[in-house]
Order: sequence, then structure tokens, then C-alpha cells
Amino acid sequence: MPRVRVGDISINYEEAGEGTPLVLIHGLGSDLTIWDKDAEVFSRYHRLLRPDVRGFGRSDKPPGPYTPQMLAADIAGLLVATGVKRAHVAGISMGGVIAQRLALDFPGHVASLILVSTSSEVGERAVASWHRLADVIEERGFDERSADASRAFSEGFAADHPDLVREIARRNAANDPRAYAAAARAVGDYRWTADLARVDTPVLILQGLEDRLTPPGGSVKMQRALPRARLLMIGGAGHNLPLEQPETFRSAVLAFTAGVDLVR
Repeated sequence: MPRVRVGDISINYEEAGEGTPLVLIHGLGSDLTIWDKDAEVFSRYHRLLRPDVRGFGRSDKPPGPYTPQMLAADIAGLLVATGVKRAHVAGISMGGVIAQRLALDFPGHVASLILVSTSSEVGERAVASWHRLADVIEERGFDERSADASRAFSEGFAADHPDLVREIARRNAANDPRAYAAAARAVGDYRWTADLARVDTPVLILQGLEDRLTPPGGSVKMQRALPRARLLMIGGAGHNLPLEQPETFRSAVLAFTAGVDLVR
């Protein structure tokens, strides 16, 4: 996998396909390989870039603190380094936080946004929970409870696919505790709903109705704040929507990007 120097770190990424650029940004505790099966489809229609976010996968893992602005600047630097002027940018959970910040701070790089299982603000109680989790993982590393991935899926899916739930938990536990904690603090404390009025690119919001980590109300707030957003609520899906309903996810993304490309 290629690497590029971006600011103070080296970013690991995977590239495939031809067409209008599409960037996929993974969530907290994950890495670019979570998109492997999606990449087989998307790369038929797009020049696909999949980075490992700072602190994850094979990208550098410097000590914190991290901020959403820093993580977005990393993606902007990757686009410059790979010669991509504008791209469709899709992000899930933490990746959606980074994608929003990219659109706010580097609007010239963003042709459209696909925001999956994410939000534009974090409430005070949730902020406190994120900081407690980050402190525990940073001090003690991962244990069975902190690595558990069951709530990242709808209840029914988790019950029917225990092997996948265990695999995601294994991925969580394999992360560098300090880098994970730094990223958790960064994406566990932000509020910019009102700022989204400045985002004038087309936006697709995908939200599972059974998301137990990022409730659907946050997607409604984003849809109301974004001038050119459409919201697709998906029944029976939890937080890891692309894993639970891959065909729905891929079809929605490709239909959206094709529509944006058609009118550009």
C-alpha cells in the first residue's frame, strides 16, 4: 500500500479504479480494510481512495491531542499529494465527522458528501462518556468491555452474526490505545450544526433507524442545517450500516454520485 507525507505524519492509503474521485473515510477503531468489499464495487465507477486515518491502520500514530480539524487537514493533504482537486467524500461515524470538517475547512476539495451514521454535534453527557472511555483505554488498554462491538450493530443483526461482531471487537482491541484515545476525544467533543449552512455541495445522509450509537435525531438535525441535503433513513440497520446492508449502501452511494456527476 502506498504512503504519502502529509504535514507531520505519513498517511497510508489504497487507490483503485478510474473516474471521478471518491474518498472513503473509516470510523473509530477501524482502518481502510473495512471497505474492502465496497471497494470492489465503487472502483468500477470511481477513482477510489481509502486512507487510514491518523492513528489507525498503517498510518503514523503520533501522540495526541488530535482534533477534527487536524484529521480533516490530513485528508486534504492526501488529496493534494495524489493530485485530486475535488472528490466525493464519504465517511462513517468518525469518518463522517472528518468529512464534515473537510467540507467546512477545505470546501474546494469537496464535490459532494456522503455522511453515514454520524452527527454534527455531541451533547454534554455524551462528551463526558467519551472522555471517560478515552481515559480508561489510554491508561489500561482494551478489555472485553471496551472492545465490545455489539452495540455497533442492530440487535437482530448482532444476534444473527456473532462472528462478525467478534471480528470487529478484535479490530478494536488491536488498536494503539493512546492513538485510539486521542481520536475518541477529538470526535467525542464538537458542535458545528449551525456552521453547516456554509456547505453548499450536495449531501447524502444515510442513517440506520436502529443505530444505538448515533441516534437518528442527529441525522435530522444535519439534514435541516445543510442547504442541499437529502436524508435516507434505513429500517433494520444499526450503526455499521454498510456491513449490515451493503447492497443498499452501495446502491445509494452510486446513485447519488452519478447524479452529482451528471449535473457538474
